[in-house]
Amino acid sequence: MLIMNMKKFILGFHVFVLTCFCGFAQERPQILINLARDGQIELVQPVQVESLLIMQIANNRQQTGIPGYRISIFSLSGQAAEQRANETRTSFMRNFPGIEAYLEYNLPNFQIYVGDFRTKNEALREMKRIERVFPRAFIVPSLINISI
Repeated sequence: MLIMNMKKFILGFHVFVLTCFCGFAQERPQILINLARDGQIELVQPVQVESLLIMQIANNRQQTGIPGYRISIFSLSGQAAEQRANETRTSFMRNFPGIEAYLEYNLPNFQIYVGDFRTKNEALREMKRIERVFPRAFIVPSLINISI
């Protein structure tokens, strides 16, 4: 639900930006005045813009997240790997309750990734804290969940 609302917001924002900056420089103040006055905007746009928006919406629906970073704290294969992965995830969530932990199985390893960081700098800040408890932690590029 939250992701759908975010997608609608992003789509609306793109339409607004495209309207304001795609050759409508003279009408931009009038659009903003009309928006402030009665909350309605009339969009006049080339058919190609609508086609691009439809393609972007289809592309966004295929994505499971946005590009970002997570921190890997565990990776192991073998018979006891799943149990140890669950124990590690539980331990992490107890030590860092504000950061989400994800258990993934990538043949043949069970892996724990933590956090949803939009930039590498955000991940680095948290990794300094996480390394104290999980010294083998490292940052990996990943698709992350959007949080508002």
